[in-house]
Amino acid sequence: MNTLAATTTATAASTTDQTTGCAETDGDDGGGPGASREVDDDYDDDYVAFWSCDQLSCQNGGQCVATQAEGGVRCNCKLGFAGPYCNEEMDVKYPSFSGNSYIVLPTLRDAHRSMQISLEFKPETHNALLLYSGEQANLQGDYVAILLVEGFVEFRFDCGMGEGILRSDQPVVLSSWNKLSIYRDRWDAWMQLNNDHQVQGRSKGLFSRITFRDNLYLGGSPNITMVEGRLRTDKAFIGCVRKLEINNRNFDFRSGVKGDALDGADIGECRDDACNNVLCQNGGQCVDHGKTASCICPLGYEGEFCDQEVTILVPAFNGSSFMRFPGLGERFLSFLEITVVLKPRSLNGVFFYNGDSLEGQGDFIMLQLVNGFVEFRFDLGNGAAIVRSDEAVTVDKWHTISISRTGQLGILRVDKHPYIVGFAPGAFTQLSLDLNLYIGGVPSFKETSPNAAITHNFAGCIQKVTINNKPLKLLQEALTGRNVNNCAHPCVTGPCYNGGQCEPTMDEFQCHCKLGFSGQQCEIEVQEAIAQPMMGGQSFLHYTAEEIIKRVRGSKIDIQMKFRSFSGHGLLLWAGEKDVSRSSDFVSLGINKGQLVFRFNLGSGEGDLVYNYSRVDDGHWHTLRAIRYRQEGSLTVDDGPTIVGTSFGQLNQLTVNSGLFLGGIRDLTHMTLGRYQTGLVGCIGNFTLSTDYHVRLVTHANSGINVQPCI
Repeated sequence: MNTLAATTTATAASTTDQTTGCAETDGDDGGGPGASREVDDDYDDDYVAFWSCDQLSCQNGGQCVATQAEGGVRCNCKLGFAGPYCNEEMDVKYPSFSGNSYIVLPTLRDAHRSMQISLEFKPETHNALLLYSGEQANLQGDYVAILLVEGFVEFRFDCGMGEGILRSDQPVVLSSWNKLSIYRDRWDAWMQLNNDHQVQGRSKGLFSRITFRDNLYLGGSPNITMVEGRLRTDKAFIGCVRKLEINNRNFDFRSGVKGDALDGADIGECRDDACNNVLCQNGGQCVDHGKTASCICPLGYEGEFCDQEVTILVPAFNGSSFMRFPGLGERFLSFLEITVVLKPRSLNGVFFYNGDSLEGQGDFIMLQLVNGFVEFRFDLGNGAAIVRSDEAVTVDKWHTISISRTGQLGILRVDKHPYIVGFAPGAFTQLSLDLNLYIGGVPSFKETSPNAAITHNFAGCIQKVTINNKPLKLLQEALTGRNVNNCAHPCVTGPCYNGGQCEPTMDEFQCHCKLGFSGQQCEIEVQEAIAQPMMGGQSFLHYTAEEIIKRVRGSKIDIQMKFRSFSGHGLLLWAGEKDVSRSSDFVSLGINKGQLVFRFNLGSGEGDLVYNYSRVDDGHWHTLRAIRYRQEGSLTVDDGPTIVGTSFGQLNQLTVNSGLFLGGIRDLTHMTLGRYQTGLVGCIGNFTLSTDYHVRLVTHANSGINVQPCI
């Protein structure tokens, strides 16, 4: 810990009793009771170890307590004093806490209805009591408290009818300054840690005010056993605090007339910290390197002090970077597929990690480079499977890494090289990942599983991450990030005009043009009215108007349309639920192996109608009519016979909350559960719903991409 202890021991004192004299122990190295000796160079130069309270006289209210190391004793000094005998006066600016420390501050005033807390702290452990106050000394009744629980910040408060608990989305960063902001208004509260997403919660019951009669305690308690039952912890804080502000009152941690502290014990002063002179902006975190310091910038900012805003298009990682996303949780217990497109700048580094515990225990999944070889590891609870590529990647070149896991079986493929197979040991077959997902690196190797054997963060660029066919939106879905910049890539220069979206494809790019524009860079304005739109496989038209959707959802749908296709595969129409699963509602029309397919699922089983009387991938115009009434469906193509089919189960209503898509859909492979890899390559015309509503294909569309007039 980067602190100078007020007492002269380098280890925390026992918390068995802070109110009695001492706990004697006999020396066993020939010194006998009361003997002392000089200790290792790791301690302060004037450090003297004592073995008995009989020979140790603590001054200025200090108390002799047992140490946790070697059976020794030491003086636990009152706030404002330091030294082996508590004989040295000390003014505290940035207090350090040993795990046996506390500072007593005045009872909170004018905080019963609302309170705003700003706390900056540098923790050294994942579990600790940071701050508390309440109506009674044992915290029965009203109270507020801030704790670290397995690395996450918890704000607990009780207005008298049951506590509310707010828990941060991300863990604290150990050995670094963390900034916590809390606002409480009556029974509602909001909390934000390190520029992360704000979390919200409320206490139970109808009471809205908190009565404060006891003092405010920072870093611990003079009698932690008294509050242990209420707070469910006996761990005091280890680390430093440099700011505590409550309702615009900035507390001075000195005692007596100089400051606000009423009492305290075992408080030291944080060593000179280069971060004290560095102001990181926009939520940046300062890291002390000894004589120098640097700012770790949150996602969207760069520069020496994180003062420059940057739009990340293709993320680049420098070995100290990461992006954090919601974890995979229990959504992929038995099966998981991941694809990562990356360009490494070094031959070592983790670029994908999701674990189950901050203590490094339990399940995890990981992808990393080890001396240039791709390593895929996963642990189901009985040890890690290790699957390693036979070929090393090339630095500064794009590579596609694909893995899949089914139960204990893991498969790895790098580019177009052969598949590599491995198995997890033991009998467990499911993967549970409760923590956040990290891309490009991890914030702390200590918080990863030892079985992952992570030693470096990734350095290089990551262009695409796909999880079970769903592209991870690297910018929109990220919860936060650190030291992420832009990769050198054409998309960064903004090559797409008129609102077009740039999609990187290795070293190249493709522009997806908004409705009304076309061309390789969306530079051409479409002048003519588009009666028959042409789709290119990565196109779609999206409709959300109620007049359209009410004719799609419910118990019946009747579709008539003309189309032409130049490909034997492609999605023609899709509507359904946003959250896709094997049981989610949808209706679709598509082409598979040149034949038209009509599919629908109403929540209890799928109906598939494959029209095998004719092919429709000849580039000619064809007409179709698809009807569904409750569980029964029918499909007719041109003048051919009508085929019929039914869906499974008892449900007969179609739920639609995503709108109607023609020609394709966003995240197409994911939304169609892998049935389609591309949209229609061809044209659409004369689209009618319920025999009476003629859809104007382009003018009725709410949005669309890559749509041109049919040729």
